Amino acid sequence: MFFTRDDRKISIIGGLLLLGLTLTTGITVYTAMRQEIESVLGRGLAVALQGKSFLLESQIEKALADARALSLRPFIVQSMQQLAVEPGNLNALHDLMRNVNSLPEAGFSAAIVRDIRGKTLSQVGELSKSKEALRLNKDTLLMWDKQFFLHTTNDVLDQDKQRIGSITTQVKLPQLTSRFIGLRSIGETGEFVLCAKPEEGKYEMACLISQINGVQFKHLLPNESAPSKFLTIYRKSGVAATKDYRQVPVIETFASLDSIGLNMILKLDEEELFKPVTEKLQDISIYLAALIIAEILLLNWFVRKLIKSEKEARKAKETAEQFSIELSRKESELRERLKEITCLYEIRRSIGLELSVEAVCQNIIKFLIPAMQHPEHTSITIELDGKRISSSLQAEDSTHELASNICINGENHGQLSVYYPENKPFLVIEEQRLINAITSDLALWLERKQVDELLHARLKEITCLYEIRRSMGTELSLEDVCFSIFKYLIPALQYPEIATAIIDVNGKNFTSLNEDSNQIDQLHSIKKIDTNDSNFEPHHQTDENKSALQSKICVNGKECGHLIIFYSENKPFRLPEEQKLVNAIANDLGSWLELRRLEQALVSVAEEQAHTIGQELHDNVGQQIAAIGYQARVLEKKISASTIGNENLTTLAASIASQTQTAVIHIKQLAQGLLPFELEANGLIQALQTLATRISTTYNIDCNFSWNNISIINDNSVALNLYRITQEAVNNAIRHGKAQHITITLTSDEKTLRLSICDDGCGFTGIDINHPSTPGMGIKIMQYRAKQLGAKMEILARKEGGTEVRLKTQLTKNIDNESKSNAR
Repeated sequence: MFFTRDDRKISIIGGLLLLGLTLTTGITVYTAMRQEIESVLGRGLAVALQGKSFLLESQIEKALADARALSLRPFIVQSMQQLAVEPGNLNALHDLMRNVNSLPEAGFSAAIVRDIRGKTLSQVGELSKSKEALRLNKDTLLMWDKQFFLHTTNDVLDQDKQRIGSITTQVKLPQLTSRFIGLRSIGETGEFVLCAKPEEGKYEMACLISQINGVQFKHLLPNESAPSKFLTIYRKSGVAATKDYRQVPVIETFASLDSIGLNMILKLDEEELFKPVTEKLQDISIYLAALIIAEILLLNWFVRKLIKSEKEARKAKETAEQFSIELSRKESELRERLKEITCLYEIRRSIGLELSVEAVCQNIIKFLIPAMQHPEHTSITIELDGKRISSSLQAEDSTHELASNICINGENHGQLSVYYPENKPFLVIEEQRLINAITSDLALWLERKQVDELLHARLKEITCLYEIRRSMGTELSLEDVCFSIFKYLIPALQYPEIATAIIDVNGKNFTSLNEDSNQIDQLHSIKKIDTNDSNFEPHHQTDENKSALQSKICVNGKECGHLIIFYSENKPFRLPEEQKLVNAIANDLGSWLELRRLEQALVSVAEEQAHTIGQELHDNVGQQIAAIGYQARVLEKKISASTIGNENLTTLAASIASQTQTAVIHIKQLAQGLLPFELEANGLIQALQTLATRISTTYNIDCNFSWNNISIINDNSVALNLYRITQEAVNNAIRHGKAQHITITLTSDEKTLRLSICDDGCGFTGIDINHPSTPGMGIKIMQYRAKQLGAKMEILARKEGGTEVRLKTQLTKNIDNESKSNAR
């Protein structure tokens, strides 16, 4: 009722309601539009930031990949390997400088190559020294010096994964620079911020801030009132309305690029964003009557802004799609390079020196085919020293070819060929480089293989000489020494399975095989070769199917035989290596024979001297002293019968007679020891029994002799050596061991004769009869006599105390044969 009566009030109230409704509608619309503007702008900023992030990530990853690929280039690695081995190699340094100088053509603005000690080997361009840099990792910096540079350092590794140096590169990023500083399309207060993640233990972030008036470099600290600076550390991406490091309200979008270690922020001040709206609100308050028109205009303005933002978003999307296509292309190229690098790595890892040439070639074919552009149509052939190794796929129309020569020690030994059908193109530069790198690796492997085989052959020869010389010190007979030579010489030859060795010494023939009659005739024909002929060569063809080597065996400057090696088939010798080996063994055998001759001469001289001294004592000195004793007895009787008589003279004469009688007895015993009459008259058994009895009587000790299953030894030389060894052992036990009990034992079975002399004396300590520095000529002569018998002699310490001299020899082989040889 009130309102109907007062139209004015109704009008006012209606106007007020209309005004309130209009204001409410306007405020509601303004609030909704403000939120929509923030949302749309946020999406636009996010799309723009996404495009920039794609560009930044792709540019940096491409530059990093190029830098890593540079450190793996075979030509640079090969040059640095040569310089690491030979620092003064000018050719390698020139090749390295040539490759480095070509890097600007590949997009590098500057590069420095250093060796493992940090010395600069080559440099191209000047590195930027700007301190305004974001650290992506320990070896990579994103630097700002009026434009972006990617500064990275990569280690260069050899094929064994050992560091041989480093390559530091800088790459200009012009596209990234233009997108970083181009902010006019965003707004006057727009900022593009790039921040490196804080280092461990620090809170500061190094940041590059792009504004309309330039680029600033700052270190930002965390702040409770400005959390947006660190949101990207804990979140991947997003849009926020907050206050920035200036404490100014902004609308910002952020993203974290974990792959390259950067955070990105794109923002715009709210004041600039809502400045048109604020101006429109002032107009609305002044022109209330034109509210509807203003609302329409305002709506039209918002629509235009929305369409503009949508266009910008669409443009950013198209740009992002272009970047995506470019990244796909780069990814394809990188995948091809990765296949090549993987191929080289697998080939180098699989070619060990223990493999055969065919196995290595098969491995190369196995890994090379998948690395080619069209592996399903690829066929490969490796020709090496006349051998041809091919892949399983050999199409008739594969005439499209890339090839590379295999050079070993500067000589061409074959080639590696890769075939495609005519309708399939090669990646000529890349695939040719890959093939060249593989042939270079194959050539290096073949050179190492040859060196390894030569070293193995030398090792076999050295081992052969060592074993033969060691066995000569332990073998007792010529036959044992010869067969020891055969045992170690045959395996050291180039073709041991068909090799035969013959030793002809002093009319005796020893061979490594049981020859049939035809082979024996062949051996005689080899033996009759005139080595004194001036035209004699160490390698002879005995017939069209056999080849031989031979060397003279000389003793004391005189030829006494030959060492002959021949193959049953026509096989080449490794001359002069095998001839040198045969000569060395023949010289060693001659030295051994000379040593045996000297040992026999020493024993013979000692025996002759003992015989002469014993004969002299028995026939001359003993008779003279006996005559003196007889004359002393006569003098004693005359003095006793004298009328004057002199008891002192009588006693003196009796003493002289008694002492001379004792001296005669000792001289006879000494003569019997030096000249064993019992041995010559009654044999070894009776001589040893007499020796034991004489020792017991002379030295007043227990000396017993026992024997078992001993037949008569008719060889005087064998018997004499056994007797002398026993005699020397007994004398040593008495003089040095102070023994009171001595046991001599002589036993035999069908093939073995054993002699043992045991005592209970103080024994020997640390005596090694095989050691050259063994003291005492007596022990050495015992050893020489044992060698003449072909026997093994040992001096052992007994558990119950004392010493045992033990001798063991073969009856049929070492006594009969050796004794007959000595008798002759």
